[in-house]
Amino acid sequence: MTGDTDDIIALRAALAAAEARAQVAELRASTAEIRATDAEARAASAEAQIAHLKHLIARMRQDRFGASSERGRRLLAQLELELEELETTLAEDAPENAADPAVRATAPRSNRGRQPLRADLPRERVVIPAPTQCPCCGSDRLSKLGESVTETLEVIPRQFKVIQTVREKFTCRDCERITQPPAPFHPIARGRAGPWLLSTILCDKFLQHLPLNRQSDAFAREGIDLDTSTLADWVGACTATLAPLTTLIRAHVLAAQRLHADDTTVPVLAKGRTVTGRLWNYVRDDHPFGGTAPPAVWFRYSRDRKGEHPTDHLTGWTGILQSDAYAGYNTLAKPGRQPAPVVSAG
Repeated sequence: MTGDTDDIIALRAALAAAEARAQVAELRASTAEIRATDAEARAASAEAQIAHLKHLIARMRQDRFGASSERGRRLLAQLELELEELETTLAEDAPENAADPAVRATAPRSNRGRQPLRADLPRERVVIPAPTQCPCCGSDRLSKLGESVTETLEVIPRQFKVIQTVREKFTCRDCERITQPPAPFHPIARGRAGPWLLSTILCDKFLQHLPLNRQSDAFAREGIDLDTSTLADWVGACTATLAPLTTLIRAHVLAAQRLHADDTTVPVLAKGRTVTGRLWNYVRDDHPFGGTAPPAVWFRYSRDRKGEHPTDHLTGWTGILQSDAYAGYNTLAKPGRQPAPVVSAG
């Protein structure tokens, strides 16, 4: 009788434990469903805002020239930053990125914004070892039916290397003169920087607007000691080396009878703050008008947007100038200008 009582108690305890586990599982499932519903609501709201911002950005990109182009560029940059924050938040709240495995397991697959990877990129094939026996019956008579390929985009961090150029010396047994090949060409005099390194520094500074002190810090994190003064010396030397090329580009652009002129803001690092400079660009492209000359653009920089800058840049040039309604170009079209007034097509 005592044994039967113990069995009943044990069964009741097991039943109570099972009911408790079932309640916990049901509570977790309910919590996961609530979180998924909340995430879907936030995602729907964020997607609606993203669609609205993309529509505004597309319209502003089509209408980025004109009298209000400068204000439009600033607003466009602000909208793009807001779009970036929304898309980041949307990805963070996505069910597939949830910390709760229950929510992550029920998340639908999303290919939003996914584009196929370029076919010309190098591929590294990693084959997962196949089983040698059937996991169901243990048979070793397996035949390949096909394969599934998952492509993941990866990057190889940049690598630094030192190129040692060896110039062997020889002496003549007859005349005792020493012979040695000439020294190799370097982009900058007495420089220890190769052309690829110099082009990287110049692009980061002038294209990505990355100051030299930040570049120096980035090099230091990669184990390369290049202080800011050294980088500044290299940039100055490269500027002098490329000056003849700039002169040729200017001559080619100003040889055209039709130019497009515009300017854009450039953040410039100053003492304790960032100021706004101007990058003036003059574009030659006669292809839409049947011209055969190669298109080109000539850039000039200034610390402000005074009208004297385009007047100075286009000294001696005359032709058709397409630009926005900026008053700084009006001087070019005044009667009496030499060699002739510029014809405005803005």
